[in-house]
Amino acid sequence: MITRRDFLIAGALLPLPAAAQAPFGIVRELVGDVTLNDFPLLRNSALQAGQTIRTGADGRVWFSIGSDAYFLRPNSTMRLDASKPSEPFIDFVRLVTGAFGATFARGMRRTLIAPTATIGIRGTGVYLEASPDVAYFCTCFGSTEILTAPTGNMMESVAVTTENHQARRIHRESMSGMRILRAGFEGHTNEEMARLESLAGRPNPFRP
Repeated sequence: MITRRDFLIAGALLPLPAAAQAPFGIVRELVGDVTLNDFPLLRNSALQAGQTIRTGADGRVWFSIGSDAYFLRPNSTMRLDASKPSEPFIDFVRLVTGAFGATFARGMRRTLIAPTATIGIRGTGVYLEASPDVAYFCTCFGSTEILTAPTGNMMESVAVTTENHQARRIHRESMSGMRILRAGFEGHTNEEMARLESLAGRPNPFRP
């Protein structure tokens, strides 16, 4: 969990203007055991499509890629991919396990993949926790489309639009006849999502 001290330190990190951002990712904060393709991640590492980021029990990282921003919790594995290998734009993010938060610029569609769901997003803030059998997914603001992963059960889909957090739990097997169930607000904060937006040069999405 991000402490108040962590948040105050983060406030000193100045986001790059959108026009100045490179097509590869920039590490903004790095703590503990974090690897990039199984080598130690460094503050000057360039994040790009085709790479896998892993965090250990004490590891966490905040980074931006173009006008998108992310944080990755401890004990997490994330894969960055592009639907068009000839272009650097990362529009597929696979969370194998663990948890991350992200905010995305409006425009091109992005796709998040967890073991139990595929999630389409545009100009959205999200938080996702993934394990083999269940995912917790919060649409923090904006619009998302949730589709359950194919299994022996019937697939389900849900569209969510909100200005202030709507969460779902997405199961591999049906629970009382359903695989996508409403859930409470947990595991992340408004301050974390606002910090992600600030790293991308955007205002607090929850400010009145």
